[in-house]
Amino acid sequence: MKLFTYLFFIASSLLFLSCGEEQHEGGHSAHDHPAPHGGQLVELGEHGSGFNLELVLHEQGFLQIYVLDAHVQNFVRISANSIDIEITDQNGTEKIITCEPVEDPITGETVGNTSLFTSTERINKFLPLKGVINKIDIMEFPYENVEINFAGNEQAEHE
Repeated sequence: MKLFTYLFFIASSLLFLSCGEEQHEGGHSAHDHPAPHGGQLVELGEHGSGFNLELVLHEQGFLQIYVLDAHVQNFVRISANSIDIEITDQNGTEKIITCEPVEDPITGETVGNTSLFTSTERINKFLPLKGVINKIDIMEFPYENVEINFAGNEQAEHE
């Protein structure tokens, strides 16, 4: 029985550490995964058990936010009517950047069941974007005071 407990402990430890080791070998830090759309990831919750937001600057200057799982492998649909980012612009004026849900008939995503949100206005003049998402609910998990520091992404900057 002790041998079984020992082997279980070692196997559990290897599974727990595998994400960090695998990413380290690929040139990424233990808490870093490559962003699927070339944007910037914002981790929600503890690494490996929470979620990620990928911030992408669309070529037309709009902010896109993708909701992704803990390992940035799958999209996560949420029921939010919007994702609001409170910022203070360069003049010191407080402003809210509203990102609305995007429907996609190909994937079946709808308002109230989507993983993609886009800003209602261009954000180029607000870059670098520093702000806070006061609250976002993903599944049954609420996340509060999520800090955003977004300079843009390489793909959008080169176009």
